[in-house]
Amino acid sequence: MLKSELIRPRLVIRDGQVRPRRLPADYRYLTIAGELAELFQRQLGRSRGTLAEALRDYEGDSLDYPVIRGLAAVLEGRCTFASPESILTKEGGDALAVSPSDLRAELFRQGPVTEVPDLFSPTTREGVLAETADRFGLTVEGVETAFFADLAEEQLLVDPGEPLAPGDLIARYNLEVARGILYWAREVRLVVGDGYKDLFKFVKLFRLMYSITPLQPPPSEGGGWRGGYRITLHGPISPFVKSTIRYGVQFAKFLPALLLCGRWEMEADVQPPGVPSREPLRYTLDDQTELRSHFRASGPFDSRLEADFAAEFEAKYGGDARRGWELAREDELILAGDAVMIPDFSFTHRKDGRRALLEIVGFWHPQYLSRKLAKVRQAGRKDLILLVYKSANVAEGEFEAASAGEVLTFTRKPVLKEVLAAVERCAVAPATLNQKH
Repeated sequence: MLKSELIRPRLVIRDGQVRPRRLPADYRYLTIAGELAELFQRQLGRSRGTLAEALRDYEGDSLDYPVIRGLAAVLEGRCTFASPESILTKEGGDALAVSPSDLRAELFRQGPVTEVPDLFSPTTREGVLAETADRFGLTVEGVETAFFADLAEEQLLVDPGEPLAPGDLIARYNLEVARGILYWAREVRLVVGDGYKDLFKFVKLFRLMYSITPLQPPPSEGGGWRGGYRITLHGPISPFVKSTIRYGVQFAKFLPALLLCGRWEMEADVQPPGVPSREPLRYTLDDQTELRSHFRASGPFDSRLEADFAAEFEAKYGGDARRGWELAREDELILAGDAVMIPDFSFTHRKDGRRALLEIVGFWHPQYLSRKLAKVRQAGRKDLILLVYKSANVAEGEFEAASAGEVLTFTRKPVLKEVLAAVERCAVAPATLNQKH
């Protein structure tokens, strides 16, 4: 995450809108990015203070200092620093017997020192270091190392991260600038058509407040959207809250998660400091952006059980148009009060559009089952089929009483024929759904 002072110089504001000024991957900036990446690799084992000095020397009086500092900040965010661990003791060990703060207190307690002793100042630096070293069982070199070992500038660069290609560094920098605009966001509005599992995983991780409604009709004619949702990420509740970027930082942290989705649009109201406009600026992005996420997407399946079920369906019915059912993975949300449930699979009839949802409840701990039951009861969806492993730790009949459409059980693996029969019984046309919003 870049500091706000590195974001503001990269803003383009025009006609009530704001966008990031993209850094091009041309010869000039590729060279800078490559040189900075090499500089960080050369600093391995050196202190943070030495690294900062090297960066100042590299920057010099360049007019590109905001870009240089931004690229360096991206690289520094990938680094691992640690306090010096090899503190030499007289016994040859490397464990620090005293904290640096206690060591400083002991050294400063002995008063001022001088390089050349005289009648009025008999205490020398060497003498104080030697006496302190004896007292704590350290070598003089150990005292010198431990003296300021707890200060940030004395931390050592122990891992600069995997080498980053210049083009990748520029791409990451552009992402950091784009997400940094959300520091000053009051509200973020999304239209999302897929990738719900990853999206809500990060909504929960960053503790964002949200509201959600199904998207009917699709956002644009011929746009290729199939379903989808409008999701509003809310900022501070009170309009009287003084301007702060504390919540906006959470918006910014979240943005790479949105890039994991395949179909999405974003619109945010932002009010950067120093902009002479009383009305918030409009900041928009969509799935055509060149920005790339560094978040890791979830795998296509959560378990081998789900993967095997999908593979069996594809093998038996995937190419059978006469069967009429199309299987999709996690393509619909169920709104259960203030929670969201994402069924594992959906079945859509190719001819009449009827749909049914399937949730597989397999090998899970009691807390998971309890939350799952609560969501199912709250949703009250009759087109939801629960496929429950018989050995799941749940009382007999609990799922049957959870207001789902049907509850099937299995011992070793689901019986696909039984599942499809339940789909035929439970599937309904989308227009007839009585879903709670």
